Amino acid sequence: MYTSARSEASPTENLFHVVDVGDPSEEETRTLYREATSQIDIITKSFEYFETVEPTLSDVAGDCPIRVLFLHPTHLSTTNQEIQAEIVAHIQETYPSIETRFSTNPLPWRGTITDPSMEYDRGAAIMLVEEHDIPLHKRQAAVTTNGSFVAGLERYFELIWTYESTERYPASG
Repeated sequence: MYTSARSEASPTENLFHVVDVGDPSEEETRTLYREATSQIDIITKSFEYFETVEPTLSDVAGDCPIRVLFLHPTHLSTTNQEIQAEIVAHIQETYPSIETRFSTNPLPWRGTITDPSMEYDRGAAIMLVEEHDIPLHKRQAAVTTNGSFVAGLERYFELIWTYESTERYPASG
């Protein structure tokens, strides 16, 4: 009985798996983009990794709706404000079908949600929490295909998108 119980997958293994931030998390993100069929929602600070995922995002941009929720620039350092402004301008000019908004409150996590279902039967996501004191190269991201977990992340996204964000890129300052 002990051996049988040990060999079964734990609930944690079924809920998510963990990858390092950087190349591994960017590859997982590209995989989510490629496999998306109905929607892609992205929560990001300034989308500083955009250059590494743009070719894949570009390939799928016409296939399903894409929304990007940025952190409002008032919550960013000057350097991140500049990065964000450049990336937002590029997205709006190059990919007019991609919707963008700016969260008026700080975001506790960042990531991508694809193909969520309120029936909790499909979807995928990658996320990492905001940890100011830990450098990115020491962080990890959680990847899940658990439909219930993805639906919960999507509900969070929808609430912020609808009630705590602004449509227009704010003027400098």
